[in-house]
Amino acid sequence: MNRLSSLLLGAALILASALPANAADYVLSLNLAIPPVHNRWTMAIKPWADEITRRSEGRIVIEPYFAQALSKQAEVVESVRTGVADLGEATFTVGGLGRYPFHEQILNLVRPSLCTVDSADLVRSLHESFPKEAMKDVEGTHLLFVEGHTMGMLIGTRDKAVKSLEDLKGLKIGVSGGGIRLERARALGATVVGVTLPDMYMSLEKGVIDGAVVDCEVLISRKLGDIIKNITYVNMGGSVFYCVMNKDTYDSMPEDLQKIIDDVSREYAPKLFNDFWNDMQYNSLARWQKEQGGKVHMLSAEDYARADKLVEPTYADWISFTNDKGLPADAILAKFRELEARDMKPWAESRAAEYVTK
Repeated sequence: MNRLSSLLLGAALILASALPANAADYVLSLNLAIPPVHNRWTMAIKPWADEITRRSEGRIVIEPYFAQALSKQAEVVESVRTGVADLGEATFTVGGLGRYPFHEQILNLVRPSLCTVDSADLVRSLHESFPKEAMKDVEGTHLLFVEGHTMGMLIGTRDKAVKSLEDLKGLKIGVSGGGIRLERARALGATVVGVTLPDMYMSLEKGVIDGAVVDCEVLISRKLGDIIKNITYVNMGGSVFYCVMNKDTYDSMPEDLQKIIDDVSREYAPKLFNDFWNDMQYNSLARWQKEQGGKVHMLSAEDYARADKLVEPTYADWISFTNDKGLPADAILAKFRELEARDMKPWAESRAAEYVTK
């Protein structure tokens, strides 16, 4: 063997040793709107993807594409449907009202007096009751799982603590997103100001608004807790997230790998994501209280009953809008109310009550 042949053989052996012993049969692209440092990726989506790789013994590898590299967030479903990506995860509350009519406002139907314990469980049960209607939002894809906020979107204020509904009157409250969440805040007596989440910090800092509808996680992740010093338990709604898969990609896989993907998504993911949302919300709340002196308030039973009544007219707006989209809104709302008893609790009876400032 001459010197050149020896060098080439040596290089080939080095390259071979650098390759994994069992190369993946399927490398699936995952379209994400969030950056790689986002908590939802590091603490929930990545563990789900890693579990699929583990159970498949490396035959499936999921390759993330972050920060809307493959499509805009509002177009994640479309990117998966058309094969731009094999998988996609995002929220339904993007792209303008009417894009995802079944899911985009569904958690805004919650009564203000209730703490959201397991939003995804509620949404999955709605899927069972209205399978054709629910699947229209992800038509042409294979739905893997849904996830969503626990606790709910709450009322946060800079200076004035909201300890009763009367305290809310006249306060300028920033609300992101459209739909009945704005109408709910207005019905409770607030002066509503539409503000996008990226603009919320500056609007609070400059005094354009006195407070905002926020979840506890953004007190830390977006540093809104630097300015917001009070949180009041009034559930203003929440968002549903989804993960979908390209049908052709799914159908091309052998049944044993399809089963692994479905089992991890339907049996492993629900607890994983609900634990993630609970950890993020409650840990963020506790950290905000400890490090920034934040105070948490709960209304009286009488005020909660009044709040529930005050927002009732907003459901008529949702029913009208949703009926216009060809969905059985009255039946969906009735089922939602039935499921509230299982997946939501009165604030005083929930885990959140432990964090109320004495």
